[in-house]
Amino acid sequence: MITLRFTEAAEEDVSFSVSPLLEAVHSWHVLTGPGHHALHVPWVRRCRRLPADLRRRMREHGFVVADYIPAFFESRAGDHDADFAGQLAAVRALPPALLAAELAQTLIDTARYAGHRLVEDPSVRDAVLDELRQTDTTRAARLDGILTDPLAVLQDALTVLEDYWGAAFADEWERIEPSLYESIGRAGARIAHEGLFPMLRTLAPQIRVAPGRRTLRLDRPHDHDITITREHPVTFTASHYVWPHVRVTCDNPWPLRITYPALPLAPAVRPTSQDAMLTALRSLAAAPRLQIVTHLAAQSRSTRELSTLLGLSPSVISRHLHQLNRAGITTTRREGYYVLYSLEPARLDRIATALAALTGSNKSC
Repeated sequence: MITLRFTEAAEEDVSFSVSPLLEAVHSWHVLTGPGHHALHVPWVRRCRRLPADLRRRMREHGFVVADYIPAFFESRAGDHDADFAGQLAAVRALPPALLAAELAQTLIDTARYAGHRLVEDPSVRDAVLDELRQTDTTRAARLDGILTDPLAVLQDALTVLEDYWGAAFADEWERIEPSLYESIGRAGARIAHEGLFPMLRTLAPQIRVAPGRRTLRLDRPHDHDITITREHPVTFTASHYVWPHVRVTCDNPWPLRITYPALPLAPAVRPTSQDAMLTALRSLAAAPRLQIVTHLAAQSRSTRELSTLLGLSPSVISRHLHQLNRAGITTTRREGYYVLYSLEPARLDRIATALAALTGSNKSC
């Protein structure tokens, strides 16, 4: 069991991120066992159109992501300015022993052996290799290759990942990235308005929350009891392709991270027209949001631009934009590293028409 304990000031010790590299890895994991990922069948079908040679190489190197996802794929996962290439370069720069330890865990029973012990203890390494040679010679050969030359194994896997990104996942990332950012925006807004634990309750069923005890628990075969502090924070990484899993990284030297399914698995209930009108009017009923609408009427702007114009922090601007987005007042599009917000004129026209109809109704009486 993994237990996370939160202090009274836990909101300051929690952050959110998205990661193009980690998302590509999770989507590759989906392709290694499509039968377990019903939500992602459309992606599995699209990838049937990948070049035959690339599909073959992805199958050959799929062991790297088929079960245990090496923590090194989380390199720079908390850096919102890091792109896929930058994150990949960070992986390549890691010490070989660290890479070997993580790669080894993709092939062994992690409940019985820890990857770093294989690298540091020859007797453990020999025992594991002997056991594998009796049951799975292919896996034994792969493990021997990892322990002998981890950089070569890693380079082969990363080359396949780069080719997969170029052939398919770069476009898919462009499609899903805005929705992931919207998801963490919703999480941040909920924390700001209701506190940390109401947000935690929205996460996957595998996560058990006890607000009275201020704990979060995940069922795992190893035990960790961790107090979240400013010096030891936790990052929640929003992901589409991690579903149905929740991935936890909590072993040194890696930062504490929970990668969770961010997108709703069931279609949202469509609000009635009256509910939609009330949501829209509430979203406009605050001076900062009216100022945001005024500035967006002139041109599309980023959170940072609006922060400067209104003299408010980017986090406060994000909360206001979330409410406008939820009401359909604004829309988003991505340009390079920036998410730009624009007004949705049709939505404003419908609000004006509905209000005019109310006025007309009163006159007729």
